[in-house]
Amino acid sequence: MRQVHVLVEGVTEERLVQQVLQQELVPRGIWLTPVTLKTRRAAGRPHDKGGVSKWSKIEHDIRALLRNSAVDTVTTMLDLYGLPSDTPGLSDAPANDAYARVGHVEQAMAQAISDQRFLPFLVLHETEAWVLAAADELAELTAVPRLAEVLRSHVADAGGPELVNDGPDTAPSKRLLKAHPAYRKVVDGPDAIELLGLDALRAACPHLDTWLKRLESGSDDGDAAM
Repeated sequence: MRQVHVLVEGVTEERLVQQVLQQELVPRGIWLTPVTLKTRRAAGRPHDKGGVSKWSKIEHDIRALLRNSAVDTVTTMLDLYGLPSDTPGLSDAPANDAYARVGHVEQAMAQAISDQRFLPFLVLHETEAWVLAAADELAELTAVPRLAEVLRSHVADAGGPELVNDGPDTAPSKRLLKAHPAYRKVVDGPDAIELLGLDALRAACPHLDTWLKRLESGSDDGDAAM
């Protein structure tokens, strides 16, 4: 069983790894362990978790995970939306092509860490995009039938869930809350995605699919990031 540690931002991402991704990958010989990013390390206090304020914090946690020689691969599952401005590759990333942009930043992250066991992955543009892909399932869970049509229209207009933009008022999370103010990020999102199923999610989200294929193949070369 290959051991893969996944650096995530918070509880929602932990649930997505455990509830959705792990179920698919364990039968393929891959064990995913989510590890939440630590944002502050005050002396004598428990680690405060969640959120990303600057690249040095992300880099610190990546390097700490890589010090464990029992881990085969260290990867990330962080949102491109809201990534710290000093993240390698972000300032000079292509502006008009989301896939070229995220691939550029991932490759720069890989070069900054420079470890063959590190496989960077950034979610386009945030994990709520995956919930948009599960519009029908979310509408069923929340018993709000009209929600499916609203969310499907956002996806259709953008050309795919991963292409729904990262504007402060139009990012996937903002659209979800506008369409359904009672939306519960930690519960409703992972549950809807689980109902959709990982195969269908991968078909709708090619950048996610590329990452999972690389995990499945055992390719940890970050320089090949999409």
